[in-house]
Amino acid sequence: MTNLDRIAEQLTTMLRAKTGDSGARALSVETLPGHAAFGCSFLLQRGDSDAKPAGKFVLRLAPEGVRIAGPVDVVLQAKRMESLADTEVPVPPIVWYGDEPEFFGRPYFVAAFVDSFKLADRPDLPEDEIRRLARLGVRALAALHRVDWQKRRDAWGDPQPVIEEMRRLDHLLDRPTVDPRDVGRALELREKLRANILETRTGCVHGDFHWENLLYNDRGVAAVIDWEMALLAPALLDLGWLCLFADPGKGVNLGGMVRISPLSSDEIVSIYSESGKFAVSNKEVNWFKAFACYRIGVLACFNVMLHRRGKRHDPEWETLALSAPAIFEHGLELMG
Repeated sequence: MTNLDRIAEQLTTMLRAKTGDSGARALSVETLPGHAAFGCSFLLQRGDSDAKPAGKFVLRLAPEGVRIAGPVDVVLQAKRMESLADTEVPVPPIVWYGDEPEFFGRPYFVAAFVDSFKLADRPDLPEDEIRRLARLGVRALAALHRVDWQKRRDAWGDPQPVIEEMRRLDHLLDRPTVDPRDVGRALELREKLRANILETRTGCVHGDFHWENLLYNDRGVAAVIDWEMALLAPALLDLGWLCLFADPGKGVNLGGMVRISPLSSDEIVSIYSESGKFAVSNKEVNWFKAFACYRIGVLACFNVMLHRRGKRHDPEWETLALSAPAIFEHGLELMG
């Protein structure tokens, strides 16, 4: 029995329990890409052809044998997406989530499948249309940051000041198993950021907002996906991150994370400020772009270390690690 066959059996058991339909079945199970959790799409066939829910869905499972926290806490991700269902932020509709051991032996969530495309997968679209859709993506980010986070504390937890996010990254970088050749001038960048710390307005932060995590249809943004790094924090963390993907710096290769770059950093800031009615200074943009350099550089150093030691197979981080020194250099340039 293959892994997908086993998942299909487990899914069928879960679907019958959740729907009360003894004829419910999971069909056409297909693996989806993802780093922190296993994902697959499947068709829910019902015993009664008119019964709902039915159709195509997505299952996300926490990895086996790991502590459930941070990016692997799929139930927390589901709760945060669910908390945004009544807002302007388009998210996949959440159907079920839980950690009952009798289904998968690990936490899970099920969401409706969103029929959509990513901008990089539509080279047939005219450039003007690509840019129109990209602008709508930036407006979706502004909509996320307008959300009343105080009313969503049950799902999102306590706000994290930027210094706490920096400490978390420090903990990853300061490990003796991290290759110093990848680290470059990271420590210099860290000290410059810490000496000029900025705290801006708090918001619901996606944590990994870029074009690969936006799904589109012909009307606009169909869904924002991959909420593994979401948190309550200074909202400009997301803006700096997206701007870095638009302008990663000389000699930086972010690999498959940047297959398309439809808007410049300046355009992103302008659309975001206008749409959200947020005043954003050049100093803030540069600091949060520099922090994004530190953040993605540290993640590259840490994750490639895990990959090379056989702890977590993910060769994509090799490309990013090669660029890590240049990413830290770009952050220092931004700090002046």
